[in-house]
Amino acid sequence: MQAKSPSNVKAIDVSHHQGVIDWKKVKAAGVLAAFMKASEGTSFKDDKFATNANAAAAAGIKTGFYHYAHPESNDAKSEAAHFANTIKGFKSDFPHVLDVEGDAEQLSTSKLTQWCVDWLTEVQRLTGHPTMLYTGASFAKTELAQPLGQWPLWVAHYNVDKPMDNPTWNEWAVFQYSDDGRVDGIGGDVDMDAMEQAFYNLYANPGQPQPQSPEDTIKIVVNDKLAAYGRIVDGSTYVPLRQLGESLGVPVYWDSATSTPYVNGKPVKNYKLFDDRTYIGIRASAELLGAKVSWDSVNQKVYIYM
Repeated sequence: MQAKSPSNVKAIDVSHHQGVIDWKKVKAAGVLAAFMKASEGTSFKDDKFATNANAAAAAGIKTGFYHYAHPESNDAKSEAAHFANTIKGFKSDFPHVLDVEGDAEQLSTSKLTQWCVDWLTEVQRLTGHPTMLYTGASFAKTELAQPLGQWPLWVAHYNVDKPMDNPTWNEWAVFQYSDDGRVDGIGGDVDMDAMEQAFYNLYANPGQPQPQSPEDTIKIVVNDKLAAYGRIVDGSTYVPLRQLGESLGVPVYWDSATSTPYVNGKPVKNYKLFDDRTYIGIRASAELLGAKVSWDSVNQKVYIYM
């Protein structure tokens, strides 16, 4: 798990417990993202959900919806259907969230993991919208397992800068680090969250880059914004020439006469061709632009700062 960073987006999560919220004041306080409770089990609907969803969006805050699960009492598809029905007609920017904690630990790890997989995939099928999972750091470590790691993680661990590691996820997308925060516009305590900038950009700003090929699994993050996807070849990271140029806003082109790619008017010697696409070495390209490059081997990301 990574630690909090100054580049993280300020986020909160709320339910009926927060009462009436002045979302304009919340936005003015610097909150850019908010998750709100929609449903629980197979029948409960949060009575503040509709108001919160509409008012937060109207204030310019990006939103996400969550469902509190009771795997110890109900089957996954019944709860998925209840959640999908509750949120029907409301727009969510972020993936729909399965909140699994508490009495869910009554199930064995294997059964609980499968229950979560069933809910996540069923909600995706019913809504056509991506999903993710929320849980506590200790719960993630002891109660959940693969293949849940393929879904983004929203993890809770209070009063620390870095949440506890677990064997299923290497990184978090959202980190709930406090349950007693204070935000203008909300009376009383509220959960505080840090959201990865790249995750925020992916869902809050449509049109984010997508992998050009299944082999392109390395995320290229430029100035804390997901810019492209690349691949590792012979120990070096390569990225599609045109995708990188479009993301950086710099001119790139292929000179067929000399069989040479150019970035910002400068030739790049370190390149390869895959599926009729030109891929350039990310480190050499960044150096041409005077940028700094770092490699996160755990999370398979390249960071570029210009």
